[in-house]
Amino acid sequence: MSEEKSLKLEGEELARVAVSSGMGTKQLQTIYRLVKSRPLAYVEAYLQRQIGRELRGYNGFLKTLELLRKYEDNKGAFQKVLMYAVMLYEYCEKEPTMKFKAAGLSVIEGVVRSRGAVFDSVKMELYRKNLNINVRVRRFYGSRRDLAMEIERALKSKEEFSNLNLKVWIELR
Repeated sequence: MSEEKSLKLEGEELARVAVSSGMGTKQLQTIYRLVKSRPLAYVEAYLQRQIGRELRGYNGFLKTLELLRKYEDNKGAFQKVLMYAVMLYEYCEKEPTMKFKAAGLSVIEGVVRSRGAVFDSVKMELYRKNLNINVRVRRFYGSRRDLAMEIERALKSKEEFSNLNLKVWIELR
């Protein structure tokens, strides 16, 4: 495996740890900017300070500190790992909902069309066992609550959604 590919994989792993621990994308971007402009000793002290403050994202800061120590003799490689982590953060954040979106899109579109409305888009967010679904529709004149309940029932009948708590919100455009 090439060096660049391994740096990308480490960046992706850091992004996953950051997302799962609640470390924000802005925090990761700040660390990346510090690595570009400050000595690694300063960045190490910054990470230790954040860990000591027990902020959200504790495991993300620990993983970053571990990688900094691994690459302390190669600042360029550490910088690339952070670059990939920043680039892939949003992908890792949305990855768990991608399979649900793919499985539920046709069901949601079908329910919306059956009620005479025009489907616009859907956005899903997963928190543990809770899946929030925001459905954007046009030309809908009925009860949004009824439409949301109908979509929820249709999704619950599919195996992928059966063990989740669904909250469906309808937005009109």
